[in-house]
Amino acid sequence: MTENRRHPRSQVRLNVELAFPGGRTERMMTRDLSVGGFFVETKGRELPSIGTPLTVTFLSAPHHSDPYSLRARVQRQTPGGLAMIFIDFSLDDLRFIEALLIP
Repeated sequence: MTENRRHPRSQVRLNVELAFPGGRTERMMTRDLSVGGFFVETKGRELPSIGTPLTVTFLSAPHHSDPYSLRARVQRQTPGGLAMIFIDFSLDDLRFIEALLIP
């Protein structure tokens, strides 16, 4: 099966915190990351609906000492997690993500 992705994904494992509508937050781990979005492992947690906007805060970033937050939306659900796409993306956000993808 061929994947039709706009941006290639890299296996990047980072601690993130997702802030859900209503104020609930949960810490999770990314499985992969691209300039367009990321996949987060949920391991049996309650999943938000497709289309739900969230705030994702990267808690551990090798090049950034402070947590960094971006807006994302649930694109797809799987039994193991959520595929998220970034929304309301600024130039600073792009630079942050690109730095995470540089080996």
